[in-house]
Amino acid sequence: MSSPAATTPKAGPASGSDAVIEPSPFQNPRFTVFAAGNAINNIGEAMYATALPLLAYRLTGSLAIMTLLAAAVPVGMLLAPSLGWVADRWGPRVLVVPGLLLQAAAALVMNLVLHAGTPTPASLFVCALLVAIGAAAYRTGWMTGVPAMFPDCPVRARGTLNSLFFAATLIGPVVFSLCLPFMGYEGLLWLNLATFFAPVAVWAMGLHPPRVRPGGPGTGRNWKLSEGWKAIVADRRVLDMLIVQVVLAITCGAGFQALVVYSLGHTWHLSDRAVSAVITVMNACMLAGNLLVAQRKRIRPRITLTLGMTACGVSLLLLAVPWWPVFLAAVALGALGEGAVLSTVVMMRVKYLPGPVLGRASGLMWLITGGAALLSPAVTPVLTEAVGARGTFLVLGLGACSALWYLRRGREDWARPSAPIAPESNVQEESPCGKSPKQPARRPTSGPSEPAPRSAPGCASR
Repeated sequence: MSSPAATTPKAGPASGSDAVIEPSPFQNPRFTVFAAGNAINNIGEAMYATALPLLAYRLTGSLAIMTLLAAAVPVGMLLAPSLGWVADRWGPRVLVVPGLLLQAAAALVMNLVLHAGTPTPASLFVCALLVAIGAAAYRTGWMTGVPAMFPDCPVRARGTLNSLFFAATLIGPVVFSLCLPFMGYEGLLWLNLATFFAPVAVWAMGLHPPRVRPGGPGTGRNWKLSEGWKAIVADRRVLDMLIVQVVLAITCGAGFQALVVYSLGHTWHLSDRAVSAVITVMNACMLAGNLLVAQRKRIRPRITLTLGMTACGVSLLLLAVPWWPVFLAAVALGALGEGAVLSTVVMMRVKYLPGPVLGRASGLMWLITGGAALLSPAVTPVLTEAVGARGTFLVLGLGACSALWYLRRGREDWARPSAPIAPESNVQEESPCGKSPKQPARRPTSGPSEPAPRSAPGCASR
């Protein structure tokens, strides 16, 4: 059995440091099983995201229909604050299985409609929207449940799951390309439907967020959505991360990616195959940046945010240089920095946001950053029309560098220790093997730590 000293998350070398020191989540076999089910689901969703728009175009020949189906995902994200409120109020477990079952039911109906040969744009959009809502509910459930499920390493567990998501976005299209000649579009959509049941199987094995404890300490708490916003603005570090992510979404979002693809073809005259290879390199570098942060034993969030945004800003400025090797190196550098920033942000939400408002605060942050991401494809074409592609890269680079100035202003806040843990949430932790309930789940602090729950024999090891 692990000793309390071995399982207690550590605060860092000094009380004034913002460093996070945690063991690898893969030392816990429960995490490996949970991550495997999550990864299978994510690969299916990445494959589905590739297959559905192409199938819609093959059936209708309409770019408008493709755009309409693609809009289902951001529309589903509008529910993020409400789903976060549900997770805080009744516990994250009430979202996981219902979300998965909603995804499966909507995907089943979509597949039957496609098999019947009479799909309409409205029916496809409704099914795609329900799939997106189910996916948002499922993601909100497991994201807010991670701290209680893996109390020994909540920050690194969250970062590792985020890395696996990035890996799935690379693997899904590859699976699509390999299987399309043999299974066809409809076969791939049926395969995607099957992947929804991998997390259900993991749940049946006892790996899931803890249940709500009726009459527990959370009873009578203020459940207003505004409490999530108060938690964001109360800690300068959380607000800094939100502002940095908003800047990143605007400067390196979908509009920037479209501009890179345009430059590869229009300025550098690359073939479609070569453009696809460059995009693959971008995605691989983003995954590498994510892993460089998530898999470190000691994480210093302000340093990684600063280095990541520096890489993004410098790469945008270098993209304006009219030399192909510099352009390619800048694309890779920017993706590496973006991956590091995104990994830091999702991990530090677990560290700095109080547990009782984690769902609401995270939901509001997803909504704000999602709105900022929608500005990218609106701003970039206007800039390109006004100052050209290279001028746009320069403007976006200066915008990314503005985040560095903001981070420098708040460096004193990052040096202070985290606030004491908030009152316990009204959830009851189950034993690591999914058996009898134990003491209420606690979130780790980075100040003088309380004894962490002991790991059950044979479940987690150091």
